[in-house]
Amino acid sequence: MLVSVTAETTVDTAADFSERLLRSFLGLCENPRTRHGMLRMVRASVGSARAGRAFYRVLNSTVVNPAARATGVHASALRLELVGAQLVGLAMMRYVLRVEPVASASVDEIVRQFAPAIRATLKGT
Repeated sequence: MLVSVTAETTVDTAADFSERLLRSFLGLCENPRTRHGMLRMVRASVGSARAGRAFYRVLNSTVVNPAARATGVHASALRLELVGAQLVGLAMMRYVLRVEPVASASVDEIVRQFAPAIRATLKGT
């Protein structure tokens, strides 16, 4: 059964989704086998709308949708796209621009600090 993310939804469902999503995304960006491809797509998406759309499709099919299914989160397409935009921004700051302290923070710290922003986007608050 899918659970809609609304103001009435418990934080646990959105929290689980946010944390799973971030760990999955960061895992793809940090895994030596997938890092190059992920970062190539992030960089390309900046200069090309076509590449950006392709990257969003990959992001949705490999990270966002699996995390939503696994945690029972169902949100509007707009909210999920906004979450995708947050992930792209995180990747740009952490891996492409290497802005400190984001670049050197542990995955656990990024998840702890960034998950609330994703939850707020999903809930529209």
